[in-house]
Amino acid sequence: MDEIDTRIVALLAADGRISHRTVAERTGISRSAAGARVARLLAGAVVDVRGAVNPELLGHRELAHLSLRLTGPALPVARAVAERTDATLVSVVTGESPVVLELREPDRDRLAAAVAEVRALPGVAGVDVLTYDAVHRDVLGPVGPVTCDLDDLDLDLLGLLQVDGRASYVALADTVGLTPAAVRRRVQRLVASSAVRIGGLARYSTYAGQHVTGVAVRLAGSAPPVVADLLAMSEVRFLATTYGRADLLLTVADAHPRPVLEVLEEVRAHPGVREIGTWQHVEVVKESYDALTITRVTRVGRTP
Repeated sequence: MDEIDTRIVALLAADGRISHRTVAERTGISRSAAGARVARLLAGAVVDVRGAVNPELLGHRELAHLSLRLTGPALPVARAVAERTDATLVSVVTGESPVVLELREPDRDRLAAAVAEVRALPGVAGVDVLTYDAVHRDVLGPVGPVTCDLDDLDLDLLGLLQVDGRASYVALADTVGLTPAAVRRRVQRLVASSAVRIGGLARYSTYAGQHVTGVAVRLAGSAPPVVADLLAMSEVRFLATTYGRADLLLTVADAHPRPVLEVLEEVRAHPGVREIGTWQHVEVVKESYDALTITRVTRVGRTP
């Protein structure tokens, strides 16, 4: 990984379907060199380009962040939790709760049952739960409501994009039985309507030693002004308002030229922030936003 690779990973994270020509223009290298670098980064699993489907279409209406206190080693617990299909993120971290995870469930009853199942795992001494009120920025997925109606062909395209976010329009068209131009229009509409976000998920455990820090924020007043200011910070990769021991949950990744410490100091200095707690991700055991099933009864309509 050199500086150009790092810039390409950032470009893919913002737009997983970015063209080699645009990569070349924004990095100052040739189109052929851009294509070769993108291919190498994808083949080496430094970045994984997927379509992340809106939780609304997956039936995921309750999201929560769990911090696990343990009685023994962290990795066995993390690996056990990672077997759960409802866990999108599982990570070993620093601090008194050495395993954190995110759960996505259809309703509160299922969330309560899932928390109880995690609490009952061998080696788990206790579970602290932050439930999400709203996700304002996700690492990969779209935020906000879906603003268009979907038909079965749209849902088929979403399933294909989950597997390969950079699949060509020709390949997608061959699979769903449309023309490449029609597929292009549909994919662009799905992205514009927040049905899906196609981006590159950087594998931080191998990504140039980048430090990734979780932050629990307790506020001194109203959340919206703080949320707006934090969303202006490019280093904030995830931001949710929450209920529980904290009012906001952040994921912060350092990016040249700003180290994590400088970002955290800016968060601490915000007049709307009372205090923060932090933990550093040591090993990400699972990070996957794939869905087993896309709900085919939600927002079904006709689209040409």
